[in-house]
Amino acid sequence: MTIYKFAVCENQEWIVSVSAEDFETFLAMDGRAIQGWAPPVMTMLEADHGAEEPSYSDFPWLGEHAPILKKPAVEALAPVLTRYGQLMPLKGEDVWLFNVTNVLDALDKERSSIVYFDDGDILDIERFVFKVEIIGSAEIFKLPTRGSPVFVTDGFVTRVRDLGMRGVSFAPLWTSGE
Repeated sequence: MTIYKFAVCENQEWIVSVSAEDFETFLAMDGRAIQGWAPPVMTMLEADHGAEEPSYSDFPWLGEHAPILKKPAVEALAPVLTRYGQLMPLKGEDVWLFNVTNVLDALDKERSSIVYFDDGDILDIERFVFKVEIIGSAEIFKLPTRGSPVFVTDGFVTRVRDLGMRGVSFAPLWTSGE
């Protein structure tokens, strides 16, 4: 089993909230289901003056903790995604936020390389080691930490690639048996 996180790829489309206050909405997603969703207004970033125009992305980049999907990705992946979270509509663009609600305490803290804040919270994880027995057959999960990236398994990555999704990349973090 290989565990990946979403990664930005070259020339990928980027999306941001129109209001800076909404950034906290995305960072605060901690694995709980969202009730009473008030969708933020989003906009695709334009290329900087003189820069190459971004390529089409089925997954416009907001961050590794908050996957954003365009309609073709939602239609193709909804059956698997909804097993692990909520597809939340956003305003301003025809996109959805994937709120992962499958939270697994699957990080092997003793074998991982972790930098901690003084209060004991995790600042950064420099090297990931996961507990396969906790992940089981899950394809998508988050860790129980604030701002956790969304983690996916090789099965999900293969599914996305086989479907021909464009403008999405995954960074391998750990392979079982390492």
